[in-house]
Amino acid sequence: MNVKEYISTGIIESYVMGMTTEAEAREFEALQAQYPEIASARDAFERSLEERLLQDAPPPPAFLKERIRASLDAVQASADADEAAADEAPVRRLNPWKWVAAATVILLAGSLYWAVTTNNKYESLRAENARTEALQAELDQTKAALTALQQDASTLQKPGMKMASLKGTPDAPTAQVTVAWDTTSKDVYLIVNNLPQPASDQQYQLWALLGGKPVDLGVFDVRQEKLLLKMKNAQNAEAFAITLERKGGSPTPAGTMTVYGKL
Repeated sequence: MNVKEYISTGIIESYVMGMTTEAEAREFEALQAQYPEIASARDAFERSLEERLLQDAPPPPAFLKERIRASLDAVQASADADEAAADEAPVRRLNPWKWVAAATVILLAGSLYWAVTTNNKYESLRAENARTEALQAELDQTKAALTALQQDASTLQKPGMKMASLKGTPDAPTAQVTVAWDTTSKDVYLIVNNLPQPASDQQYQLWALLGGKPVDLGVFDVRQEKLLLKMKNAQNAEAFAITLERKGGSPTPAGTMTVYGKL
């Protein structure tokens, strides 16, 4: 079996996000137990997704950071303990959205507690009205970020969603991007796992490839406020690629190819 080709199909991303069929999941779990490279690739994707989620979220109140980290560690430790206790059981399916859910619950509960505490101290803070407004604005921003994460999770779990893992080329060996294509609406979404920061006069551009011909799906910046970046629609595609172009993009690929992956 060609393990690298199997990994490049996007099966790892689909499996981790709960988007595979039962047959695909059983096959993946069997192959994961047989080939350490597949298990390592799954672990790497889970870590990169978790890091991206925590990186892009707005800073929570300082006293919540350790609680969130402890919750994520507890979820992982529990899953590891279950796997170690059941050698003959099928490999557990570790869904990073469970980690997001755990962090979300703690962050929301802590934010509400923070809001109540702030309200109780309102009388003593009347002379510091500007500070009170800043605290409320930060609370509103945190709630908005949580809502955005939940919406992104729902989008990825829609029926008909296909995933493609775009791996780095020799020009950018550490680069990695995940493409999600909705076969019903034809919407295309990006999850930027790792891309080098381009020069100020350059931008990354996404292409859908059909019959070897590239179709422009738009330019984007590396840093985004949301986990999912929506691109132009693609009516059909066999593969996706990202090139580094001059700022504003190009009608046809003219720059260096950074990542590539088949659907």
